[in-house]
Amino acid sequence: MTETDDLSARLAALETVLRHLVTHLALRSDDPPRWVATRRVLALHEVQEHSPWTGDPHARARLEEAIMGLFDPVEGVIAEYGSNPRGTSGAAAR
Repeated sequence: MTETDDLSARLAALETVLRHLVTHLALRSDDPPRWVATRRVLALHEVQEHSPWTGDPHARARLEEAIMGLFDPVEGVIAEYGSNPRGTSGAAAR
């Protein structure tokens, strides 16, 4: 395995763990869709205010797309959970 392959595998694992953590925390909140939307806005704001690639608009756009790509599936899980009649609200699940 090359160093690039190793880094790609580690990043994929990290993304998976982060997505599960965000989903878990959202489901434990009182308003999961709003919780996820707020975290998305905060992450995008951080990129806009403190981008590591200030001079490269394409790199910033790719980072913003990556953030959107992280949150889109979480929003799908939250929406599916909310439409499930067996699901409980975040406050009740605690």
